[in-house]
Amino acid sequence: MDAARRGHLDLVVVRKLDRLGRSRQHLLQVLDELQHLGVGFVSIRDSGIDTTSASGRLLLHLLGAFAAYKRDLIKERVLAGVRRAQAHGKHSGRPRVTLDVRPAEALAREGHSEREIATMLGVSRATLRRRLAEVAQKPVAEAA
Repeated sequence: MDAARRGHLDLVVVRKLDRLGRSRQHLLQVLDELQHLGVGFVSIRDSGIDTTSASGRLLLHLLGAFAAYKRDLIKERVLAGVRRAQAHGKHSGRPRVTLDVRPAEALAREGHSEREIATMLGVSRATLRRRLAEVAQKPVAEAA
């Protein structure tokens, strides 16, 4: 790729298409970059993949369109699965960190900084802030 970027190549020839990229997405990125650099591409074993001809470019674009379609389908299915799991009460994501905010409030009253309190309680500052904000939003009867 360095040679192609420096303008030393007119054509890249590979024995098989899978030798060019680590994944389908990476392969399409490499082929797109070669096209922008004005470097042709030919795969010897994969007939029809030859960006130096109109039919080869068409085939490559069709393969790219099918790859994008497949990525979109997978994304839709994953999102549908997550929504279905959440609708059935399943938690997705990292486990929620439990934190009793009473010691944090006491330390804050003593003048400790947010960073010090988070370190003392073994949580991140973001978790500390979030839990303190949750308690502040609850009505007084619930917070007790």
